[in-house]
Amino acid sequence: MRRLTLISCMIGFCMVWGKLAAQPALPQLFNTNDSIGLYNITMEFSKNTLSGLLILKKTSDSTLRLVLNAEMGPKLLDMELSPKGYKTIYAFKKINRKRILRTFYEDFGALSGILIQNKGFSIDSSQSSLIFTYNLGKQKKIAYSSELSDARIISGKMVDGKSVLTIFHYFYDPATSMISSMKLEHQHFRMVILLNKISL
Repeated sequence: MRRLTLISCMIGFCMVWGKLAAQPALPQLFNTNDSIGLYNITMEFSKNTLSGLLILKKTSDSTLRLVLNAEMGPKLLDMELSPKGYKTIYAFKKINRKRILRTFYEDFGALSGILIQNKGFSIDSSQSSLIFTYNLGKQKKIAYSSELSDARIISGKMVDGKSVLTIFHYFYDPATSMISSMKLEHQHFRMVILLNKISL
């Protein structure tokens, strides 16, 4: 009975992108009344490390603006994300490639929950966890996992067929119950992204 009650609470109406929607408690990148989020970002890929500032801004209920600046100031990426796809406003020439931009869209679309906005989901439960799986089409799926004892999402993974592409980890501030940091690990090439929230 306790498990059924918790499942009902997680699927119940919750605030997502400013609207009430029947979805689980998705990762929240903003405080309820905020429209902007700031994160320190560190990207490790191959033998390179890049540090900088990630700015995320809600421009509408279904659109997210992403701006990535290097630590020394120059802008590297400026794009809009929506459930239907992405629009590149600016990309530094070394990352202005369709595959790289698509990877950024899927990474941050998954981290923010925008990829699965208004999509149906299936639920699998065990004695300790709940898994919400969303079909993204073309064999791609994303599954968010939550412990039964806690209604917050703790991890996610992007899957293409039977192959895991990316694993996401969410860490919460116990004082505010908001996300304080995130870690993203690609499984098919060497790339790790670390995000630490900057309090406004």
